[in-house]
Amino acid sequence: MNLPVVTTGQHPDAESARLAEQVAGELGTDFVPRKKRSVRKLISEFGRPVIVAGKERYEYHTDPDVKPLFFHPGLAAIRIKRLQGGGNDAMADVCGLRPGDAFLDCTMGLASDCTVASFVTGPSGHVTACEADPIVSYIVGQGLATYSDSPDQVLDAMRRIDVRNIRAADFLKSCKTDSYDIVYLDPMFEEAIEEAAAFAPLRSAGVHDMPDDRFFREAARVARRRVVLKAHYRSKLFDRHGFTRVERPNTKFHYGYIEI
Repeated sequence: MNLPVVTTGQHPDAESARLAEQVAGELGTDFVPRKKRSVRKLISEFGRPVIVAGKERYEYHTDPDVKPLFFHPGLAAIRIKRLQGGGNDAMADVCGLRPGDAFLDCTMGLASDCTVASFVTGPSGHVTACEADPIVSYIVGQGLATYSDSPDQVLDAMRRIDVRNIRAADFLKSCKTDSYDIVYLDPMFEEAIEEAAAFAPLRSAGVHDMPDDRFFREAARVARRRVVLKAHYRSKLFDRHGFTRVERPNTKFHYGYIEI
């Protein structure tokens, strides 16, 4: 893997430099002083992605022409607010989530779905999130652990998520049969959606393996109640693997589930 270099913001103080050096050490990569160089210049000079380790957030730049990846609860906070107001959440409904459930998110990404799942399953539940890309896993994991600008119930849900830097297929193999109530996956980049600009940084940065037959067999072994898939409405995964499709009018993405 082409590990990124880590640097500071444009006007670092001693604490900023210390933080960036710490991040580089945790990732096993190189710290480079900023020296007023642009991110584009750093990517060109080192031929590697760049992490800008700021005091408020870490930004992961893989392409100077694509916005950086950074953690923000965004949609998860909005979805949780809707649930608190008596509304529903499509993912939680299809999964049949309830307090105390064990939920495995095979495609963590920016952790929106697993944060909602953690809120619904509550302190008595357990949410595990797999992310194959080590840098995405690190940045999102740090965000889940340290982000503070959200209501307490959102932060509590974030803090409870058990982040694993591992390919989901490998994690499933390691699980005992019936380990989780729900096994969930969202292979979001199977189809390119032009209007999904918010996902461009993750599309540029992450690992995007497509699940195969063996993956779904393992998912069905590990799940106690349901395997749930979110995918583009044109996806062949629904029919190929026997999912009951839940169509969503006027949306590009549908859900499907396999009842165990």
